[in-house]
Amino acid sequence: MSCPRVPVGLIVLALLTVLPTGCGGGPKLVRVTGRVLYPGGRPVSAASIVFTPEGAGAGEKAAADGGTGSLMASSLLAEDGSFVLRTYPHGDGALAGRYKVTVSLGGGATTPALTRYTRLADTPLTVDVPPEGAPDLTITLK
Repeated sequence: MSCPRVPVGLIVLALLTVLPTGCGGGPKLVRVTGRVLYPGGRPVSAASIVFTPEGAGAGEKAAADGGTGSLMASSLLAEDGSFVLRTYPHGDGALAGRYKVTVSLGGGATTPALTRYTRLADTPLTVDVPPEGAPDLTITLK
């Protein structure tokens, strides 16, 4: 009796589907959720929020930790102003650390006081994300 021959390509394909992708699975992200409110408590909607690590320029990763310790996290805001941060391409959450926060208000930035939240250089918002995450942040624009 002879053993059936299995094409090498089929074996490689089977191994690739069973083996985990990557080593270590990427950076350790923690859950960060919350709401963004206008003065007076009305929710900010039709906008986005971006957490940029302190020390990183707009759209950049800082050199610390080879860039992995300084990834930006962002989210679209739901109708009730709620958000769940995501760090692209790694998944939901953010790295623990200190962030400057910007909110793109679109048509909602009707006063100069609110437009400062849209620019990284001008935003007064900072958030410290602890190693255990931040599941219920409330950010109120003033």
